[in-house]
Amino acid sequence: MLYAVAEIAVFMVGATIIGFLLGRLTKRNAPRTVGGNNSAELASAQSALRELESERASLKGQLADAKERVRQLAAETTASEAGKDTAALEKQKKSLERSLEEAEAQADRLRATIAERDGRLAALAAGEIPVEPEPSSAPLGYSSSAGTLADMKIVFDADEE
Repeated sequence: MLYAVAEIAVFMVGATIIGFLLGRLTKRNAPRTVGGNNSAELASAQSALRELESERASLKGQLADAKERVRQLAAETTASEAGKDTAALEKQKKSLERSLEEAEAQADRLRATIAERDGRLAALAAGEIPVEPEPSSAPLGYSSSAGTLADMKIVFDADEE
């Protein structure tokens, strides 16, 4: 048994020595830099390498931003999906336009009322007797809910009362 162990050990040591020698013979030599012109070339190559690395980092950041934008765009509704809601949006747009027109009309009426009251206040401040507004022959109504009778204030002619 001692012979078998010794034989294995001898062959292992021999294989190690042969492998070490083959490795030393086939090993590539490292390039050696010689001072002078090569140092200037080396410095310019290193600065170019740093510039390329910074550009690479910048491009990686831009790629990450582009991927995020693509993800967000994919999450948004597409034109075909938005086309399904077009009728509902048109209906909502028309109702908003009507509401805007009604609000503008009401604002005009309120501006006229304020101008009338300002005129009466100026007349009172000047010591004059304010001129009473002539009642109009047509009924005048104010409505914030476009047709709700409970919210309307209607001024009738004296004959109609």
